Amino acid sequence: MPEASLSIPPSAEHVRVARLVAVAAARRMGLTDEHIDDVRLAVGEGVSRAVARQLAEGVTGDVSMVMSDSGAEFTITITDGAARGGPEIDDGVALALIRALVPQVELADSLLILRWVQAA
Repeated sequence: MPEASLSIPPSAEHVRVARLVAVAAARRMGLTDEHIDDVRLAVGEGVSRAVARQLAEGVTGDVSMVMSDSGAEFTITITDGAARGGPEIDDGVALALIRALVPQVELADSLLILRWVQAA
């Protein structure tokens, strides 16, 4: 299973880097152009959410993003260092957009998992 990871400081300036890396990984792993656009938007929203959670709590550690390809699905896991059980920073729009763009979404405090099933 090919896997790539990225760690970025919790700042808005680095969200673009995460989007670019995710798009490059999605292309390399064979996602369609339509799904690549969805990856770009969903990762931007997901990493922005992680950065905002950390900044709200004064956490200075990196936000991490792991991209993997099982052959059947492309998965991106975004992890922030905010406290578990802390208040949700999102106003509901970002998570609603992510759920509209990504076929499978798992959310648990500081962990956001995005999955796209790849075309056969």
